Amino acid sequence: MVLKCTLSVLFCSLVLTVGTIHAQLLDNRCYLDGGGSAVNFFANEDITVGAVVGSLRVLGDPGKDIVLTLREKDSPVYIAPGTKDLIVAKPLDKEGLIGPSAVFVNVICERKFSDEAGIIIPVNIRVTDVNDNAPMWIGAPYKLNLSEVTVIGTRILQGIRAHDLDQPGPYSTVEYQTLPGPYSDFVAFVTPLEGTLVLKKYIDYETVQNFTVKIRAQDQGKPPKYSDTYVTIRVLDSDDQNPKFDRDVYYGQLLAGPGDVSITPETIRAEDQDRGIRADIRYSIVSSNGSEDELNFEIHPTTGTIRQRRALPPAQAHHSRTIVVKATQVDNPDRYALTTVILAPPKGSETSLSAMSVQPPVGGAEFVRGTFYVTVREDAAPGTKVSQLVPGGGGRADEPVRYRIVGSPLAQEQFRVGPGGELMLARSLNYRRTSQYTFAIESSLPGGERNTSTTVVVDVLPANMWEPRFRKPFYSFAIENPLHAQQLPMLVGRIEAADGDRTDELSFVLKGNYSNLFRVDPYGNLWLVSNRTDLPLAMRLLATVTDSGTPQKSATVPVVVKLKPETASLTSNLLVVNIVVACVLGVLLLGGLVRCVYRRRKRKVSSADQIGGHGAGGHGAIPPLKHGVDSSRFLLQRPDQRMLERPGMHAGGRLAADCAASSTLGSDNQDFLEHEGAENPRRSQIHNTRALDREELAGQNLNHLLLQWQEKYDEKNNGTEDMSIDDKLIVYF
Repeated sequence: MVLKCTLSVLFCSLVLTVGTIHAQLLDNRCYLDGGGSAVNFFANEDITVGAVVGSLRVLGDPGKDIVLTLREKDSPVYIAPGTKDLIVAKPLDKEGLIGPSAVFVNVICERKFSDEAGIIIPVNIRVTDVNDNAPMWIGAPYKLNLSEVTVIGTRILQGIRAHDLDQPGPYSTVEYQTLPGPYSDFVAFVTPLEGTLVLKKYIDYETVQNFTVKIRAQDQGKPPKYSDTYVTIRVLDSDDQNPKFDRDVYYGQLLAGPGDVSITPETIRAEDQDRGIRADIRYSIVSSNGSEDELNFEIHPTTGTIRQRRALPPAQAHHSRTIVVKATQVDNPDRYALTTVILAPPKGSETSLSAMSVQPPVGGAEFVRGTFYVTVREDAAPGTKVSQLVPGGGGRADEPVRYRIVGSPLAQEQFRVGPGGELMLARSLNYRRTSQYTFAIESSLPGGERNTSTTVVVDVLPANMWEPRFRKPFYSFAIENPLHAQQLPMLVGRIEAADGDRTDELSFVLKGNYSNLFRVDPYGNLWLVSNRTDLPLAMRLLATVTDSGTPQKSATVPVVVKLKPETASLTSNLLVVNIVVACVLGVLLLGGLVRCVYRRRKRKVSSADQIGGHGAGGHGAIPPLKHGVDSSRFLLQRPDQRMLERPGMHAGGRLAADCAASSTLGSDNQDFLEHEGAENPRRSQIHNTRALDREELAGQNLNHLLLQWQEKYDEKNNGTEDMSIDDKLIVYF
């Protein structure tokens, strides 16, 4: 019975255990569907608050058999009650400005009706970037000063930059552009991806003093985001304009004596046309056609008041005079302007036929030896009045005077005389075709009475009607081998330029970083006159040609001088070769100096060891002299001590073979003792070898002196020599 009860209990326990194990094996709640231990979600940064990020793939039914909670209390996401959905509670931002750029939370899943602890499920939410930021300008708006003579293509503003806060990629890649506007054609960006502005069109200060260009920075998003700003350019005036008179011609009247001349219609005045500079003006009188205007008249350099310095001769006082006044800039003598002042004779003093020039640009009119001279520029328009012929006072004012040109058919085609005596241009002048006209003008009253005539010479002055022109819009030259200095100056090429004005002379000027290496002659030949070892592959220059006309005109062309690859490599390697050679020479010189110092010190040390050696039998001892006395003892003992030790020495005669002393450095000095016979030849040989080595190190002069001293010492003991030699030797040492 007991056994039966025991078996029943065991069976029940076994059933309960198996049931429990089976129940545990079948309970897969809180596990992730499909396996895994963590959950990953992606969310755009523009997701709205309250939107669903994703649903947890957890086995089980929330609210019935499992409970889902977050371990983090202040999380930007939360789990919707009764669901597996993660809801956004705070804004997300990839840049981390207004919200977190990443979210990491832990979800706790608990099984209902189970005593086991909950399972922790890591959840990682990655925030992805969207194009939600527009580029922001740095340092905007931009302002700069620009000279009006700046060359087209010059980089006028660098460092323009806009920053996009989006993550690296197309959303943060910024492109620059100029927006259409009144002055948008003056500047442009080098490339859309570089914030550098270049000048695209010439700027004239007299036309515009400042202007503003609108620029834009936008990213590469779709659609793109952008920001706009302005670039304000203030134009700086440069000295590119000549002064200008208020009037092309002024009028006055000659005086009977010295005094200030009254000028009409207003005072002579000129000003610099460069309004941003307004340079000071100085006035002067220019003589023309051999006249003596500078002697008869003077002008105040700053006020422009004309003063007659003296009374004119009667032959000159009855004729009108034309004075050329020049206005020159103080800071630049090459900038000037000309005007004319016509001074009429006093009333009632005119001759039978007088002339008054009304052509303002250059020159004057005057009767000289019965000939009337007129100057006119070739750019004078047809119909221009060249001079005015006035009849004399012999006839009545109401009598019509007839004028006609005689003596030159060409002049009759080119000029005509009006009924009032005005000489006028009928056709345009051409200096290259005809530079001077000579003809006569006859004046007569009706009926042919009182015919008078005068010779007129019209000089045509060339006008600067053409500006210089280059044959090519761009010049490029190549240098074969610029390293041979003996070939300088070397012809690089020719810059061809021409001017339509026949009398103008051309002059060339080079500008650029390497302009000092080149020179251009008046014929346009480009010469290499200097050399450097660091020449680049391409040297960019600007060649400006200027004519000699009035006013001067110029033109500019870019010039590029290139080096061939082999030449450029040779040029760059020359500096390296020079450095290497200099280093090698320096090392050799330093090595020689160290070796010299080392050998000198070694000789001094060896000499000191030789003199201060220990005894004749030691390793470094000085060898005995030929009378068997230790040389070190002789060197260190006083004379009286040596005299006491003399009886104990070997008393035999001198050796048969004396040592030959040599005073030459490096010679064999045999001032050592040679033992008689062959008692110990090996010892003698070793002793002699050591002695020779020491002798080479110590020098031969000392041993030679010691030998002489010992011979003198022996003679002194025999009574054949006085003591003076010993005293001298002691003093010597």
